[in-house]
Parts: sequence; C-alpha cells; structure tokens
Amino acid sequence: MQAVAYYLVLPFLYFFSILPISVLYFFSRFLIYPVLYQLVGYRKAVVRNNIANSFPEKSQAEKLQIEKDFFHYLGDLFVETIKSFTISEKALLKRISFQNLEILEPYFEKNQNVIITLGHIGNYEMIAKAMPFHFKHKVLVPYHKMSNPFFNQLFYKSRTAFGAVFFPTFDTFANIKKDYGQPFALTLANDQSAQPNKSFWVRFLNQDTTFFIGTEKIAQQFNYPVAFAHVTVPQKGHYDMRLELISDNPKSEPEGEIMTQHAQMLEKDIIVAPKYWLWTHKRWKHKRPEGVGFGFNISKKP
Repeated sequence: MQAVAYYLVLPFLYFFSILPISVLYFFSRFLIYPVLYQLVGYRKAVVRNNIANSFPEKSQAEKLQIEKDFFHYLGDLFVETIKSFTISEKALLKRISFQNLEILEPYFEKNQNVIITLGHIGNYEMIAKAMPFHFKHKVLVPYHKMSNPFFNQLFYKSRTAFGAVFFPTFDTFANIKKDYGQPFALTLANDQSAQPNKSFWVRFLNQDTTFFIGTEKIAQQFNYPVAFAHVTVPQKGHYDMRLELISDNPKSEPEGEIMTQHAQMLEKDIIVAPKYWLWTHKRWKHKRPEGVGFGFNISKKP
C-alpha cells in the first residue's frame, strides 16, 4: 500500500513542482490555507493552545492573528517544499542568503568540526539544501526517517541534491566519526519535545520545556565550537541565516550554558516573528516531573 500511495502521488508532486512559484503561492493562499485552516482545521487545537500558553500577555485578537498568519505561512511552506524537489541551483541561491559565516573560518583552517544549532523557523529544508554552496565545512544534517520508505527516499534525494549529508538521527554518532576529507558542520534543529527523563529543562516561551541534550553533550564531548543560526524572512519565499557564536570552547563552559543560550536565542527570534515557527508540534506534551529542577535530567540505567 505504501508503494501504491507513493506512485499515485508522485506525478502530481512533480507536476506542481515545475510550476512557477507565483502559481504555487496562489494555490497556497486560495486553496491550501482554506482547506488546512478553515475546512480541516489541521492541528488547530494544538496551534491555538501553544500560542495561548506562549503569549499569555497578548489579547485574544493578537493570538488569533498569529494563528491565522501561521497557517498562511504553513501553506507557503508546503508549496515551497514541493518546489524544492525540482528547484535549480540558481533559483535556490536567489532565495537563501547567509550572514556572518566568517566566524567559522578559523575552525575550518584548523580542520576543526563545528556545530550549528537552530530551530524550526522558516524553510529549514531549503536552507539546509543551500548551505553547501556557502559553507566551507561539509554540511551534516540528522533527520527523522519517514514511515513510508518511498517518500523517505524521495525527500532524501532532494535534500542531498547539492551536497549536504543527511542521515537518520539515531546514526548521528556513527556519521560524525566518518572521514569526509574536510571538517564538517553538524547542523542540529533542536526545538522538539524530548523525553522528560533524558532532556534539558528550561523556561521557554513561558512554559517548562524539554530540549534534546545532544547539542551540548556532543559539543562538550568533542569540543566542537557551537554557533546559533538566526533565521529571518526578509520577504516572501526568501530566507536569511545569520550565525552567532555561542561557545568557542564548549569543554570550558558551565553545565547547561550552551543549552540555555540556544533556548534564549531561539525564543527571541520566535517572539520577533512568531508566524514562522512550526506551532503544529506538540512541544509541551511532557510535564516537568515533581522534584526535577531546571537543567539536565538524565536517568541512568540501573
């Protein structure tokens, strides 16, 4: 059945992918948005609850506007993802720009690997696809495998088309130990819900929030410098990534400092432009266990 679904959908995906982006945005505004938001109400309750808890100081009208703006953007993100299957190098580079990459130069010269940490703001698929054109470091990106192996392979082919190395999240350690012939930038999108007994707890968007521990633990174990990637949207369909150094020497940092800086930087970016963050995720499905403070909570095996 998975193969049947794939081959039924594939011709339509490629047909829409080759259409001009202006046409796809038309579909986003007048078809996808009404269906997702008004007809189906895709995860509307999750989005509404997340926004309400994140911005308790805002009026109902303000929160509703963020909700509508987000669903409009979700439609744009959907068609941009379809477009990315066939987008050319020239078209991609017109839409993605990078700032402050020079902070990585000293590490590249020293043959030193680095970590780029960020959240799901903007079109992270297109940004990752464009990174190899601008980064001297080899770009490594862990991802969650899709349940349908046919669609998983389709996305894998698209994501790796311009040189980025993608691998399943559970293979991260095996992949960072490989020799790529050049230093790499391990790119970690860290803003999804982590298990409460193996996570970093922090106050984030007015809520007790779990973050995956890998960003700091990998950085300190291998002493990889860490930079946060601020993603902004200067205009529709265009994205800018600006790097800001979090730590030059992670092993010297106090425990939790890297994770705290990551959470604070991400929070500020979300507050500035909330519609570009992925509110559909159930990021607050876990409650902080009684007796567990903020910081790392890692249960050891008996």
